Amino acid sequence: MGLSEINNEDLDNEKLSLEKLFQCSDDFDSVVFNSGAGSGKTYALVKSLKYVITHNRENLKIHNQKIACITYTNVAAENIRQQLGASDVVEVSTIHERIWHIICDQKTALLSLHIEKLKREIAYIDNQLQNKSDFEKYRALDEESKEQFFEIMYANKREYNKAYNLRAAEFKTAMPQEIHLQFAGLISNVSKFKGLVDKLFKKKRYLDCMNNIESGKKGYREVTYDAMYNRDRLDKMRISHDTLLEYGYELVEKYPRMRQLIIDRYPYILIDEYQDTADIVVKIMNLLDKYAKKIHHELFIAYFGDSVQNIYDTGVGKKLNDLHSDLSSVSKIYNRRSYTEVINVANKVRNDEIIQKSIYSDSSGGSVKLYYGNAKNVNNFINKCAKKWKAQEETPLHCLFATNQMVAEYSGFLKVYEVFKNAEVYQGIGYKQLNSELLSHDTIHLGKAQALLYRLMKLYTEVREPKQPLRRIFTTNEYRNISFANLKALVSLLQSLDGNTLDDLLSVIFNQYSISEDKTYKFIIEKIFDMDEETSYDSVLKYFLTSLYKSWDEAIETKVVISDLLNIKVEELLNWFHYINRDEKKSICYHTFHSTKGLEYENVVIILGKDFGVDRGLFEIYFKSYGKADAGNSLKYEKGRNILYVAVTRTIKNLRILYIDNLEEIKNNIENVFGKAYEFSDNITDESF
Repeated sequence: MGLSEINNEDLDNEKLSLEKLFQCSDDFDSVVFNSGAGSGKTYALVKSLKYVITHNRENLKIHNQKIACITYTNVAAENIRQQLGASDVVEVSTIHERIWHIICDQKTALLSLHIEKLKREIAYIDNQLQNKSDFEKYRALDEESKEQFFEIMYANKREYNKAYNLRAAEFKTAMPQEIHLQFAGLISNVSKFKGLVDKLFKKKRYLDCMNNIESGKKGYREVTYDAMYNRDRLDKMRISHDTLLEYGYELVEKYPRMRQLIIDRYPYILIDEYQDTADIVVKIMNLLDKYAKKIHHELFIAYFGDSVQNIYDTGVGKKLNDLHSDLSSVSKIYNRRSYTEVINVANKVRNDEIIQKSIYSDSSGGSVKLYYGNAKNVNNFINKCAKKWKAQEETPLHCLFATNQMVAEYSGFLKVYEVFKNAEVYQGIGYKQLNSELLSHDTIHLGKAQALLYRLMKLYTEVREPKQPLRRIFTTNEYRNISFANLKALVSLLQSLDGNTLDDLLSVIFNQYSISEDKTYKFIIEKIFDMDEETSYDSVLKYFLTSLYKSWDEAIETKVVISDLLNIKVEELLNWFHYINRDEKKSICYHTFHSTKGLEYENVVIILGKDFGVDRGLFEIYFKSYGKADAGNSLKYEKGRNILYVAVTRTIKNLRILYIDNLEEIKNNIENVFGKAYEFSDNITDESF
């Protein structure tokens, strides 16, 4: 069977690292727990939680205190809850949930921060109006003319929004006659004209919001946060994930009382996967730790993770000790996930001071083999692995690709990928954002357009699931106030919304929206689409256009510019939606290297080449530099190493790698890592494979 018998000596040694952690918690000595993939970091974290609970529960309850356990994703939080079991003194959540929970009651302070942010945003708009060449003609106007221009456009805002997606000539015709008579110079260039009007409208919304806050108007008395939406709606008092962290840091930095409240409430803070945590979060923890030491207050902060598994540009990685100094260190060499054959390869990939060994005495029996071929071999290679390991839905084969495109192609949403890949915002350096904004399994990282599509597909899917609770379909209490008959009619109406393509679906939704008298239906649609201005088909097209393009040919109407997006089949969008949710039911599952982080699979296939997306030659550089004394000084080497290490260490037992580029220049080093490289052919027998 394997991985079932633990060597007592190794178990005792493993316990020593846990005992060091426990001692740190007893001494309120903040610590970083570093260990490789599969070592049981979550196991150690849960053990630490249980230790603190066992020894401090009653004291915590007496003082109305809690243990905060912070994770990177909702999935990780749920995993910890399941391993920990019910506890009345532990709060497990993502960092965004925890920070919001901590600061949401500081309404007055949050309003002050919000006003300051609105002022900064207004100043930014003013700076663009004053300095950007697009607005040169506007700057030439006197103040009275500027005011008059704005008043005309604001009075015709509805007509402006309706005409926004038309071709330039038609758009000009739709604008008020006064604009052509008095401001012909401004409208001569439609693109610049729209940019100007949009900025003036946004500034107006922000100014109105500030006035509403200061007058105490209902709806403007508190800042809100909703994890479903990852963009600021500052004028609607709603903040994004990034702004939430920004506000949290500013409150902690600015107000000693805030620091006091947090450390009084949470004397123990444990952070999972620290390497993926944003710098600003570590800065918050550092402020708390230093403040606690200054006033001689007991506080224990523990970071669990592995800097070598830092594969996100936003993660703190190996900068942890620079941002949070004076941390004690505990490490662990034992692996609880993989067979020895896999561990040995992972150690070689990692190639640093952490050399793992299995904690199990019966850990032999895994297999790792490297093959080389070309892109044409990929399908047959995967199928041969699936056949060898008898892949089925219950025990699928997991295939990791170094390119997003191959994942999309094999997962059935290639068109979705190509549309976003070709969008202007993902050209050049912007391409680096495509992986997280389109393929992230954590929806808080999805891009603006992708997040809207996700919400739409979520509604589309959930209303068709017969046993789906209403509270999941309607993330509002609106439905509680209508009769059962009307509720049934509403569900039927939502189920009837369908179409072959995205455009078909949008047309049906907004045709119904324009004629429906059902306030709950309208409310649901408004929540899904979350438009800045009015909710309409045209506003959604504008939203997609401005989210994906910085500039476009004004002679072409919006619908043509984004036609590839609108023509995506709903079936493909659903494939993408199920991929994001990891609820595909397949005998072969496909993943990007990034998306498998924190997961483990019995049988794994890695399709590897010299490139990693737009990171040309990333893995070739890694293997060429492998073993050199100065390799660790190369950011490219480090990035390639980290990504490959994460991919390899997903494997529990069997791993096959297919290298699809020429490996002559790296053959020696790649064989030093993976062992002998075999040429792949369709004639290889199952036994030798």
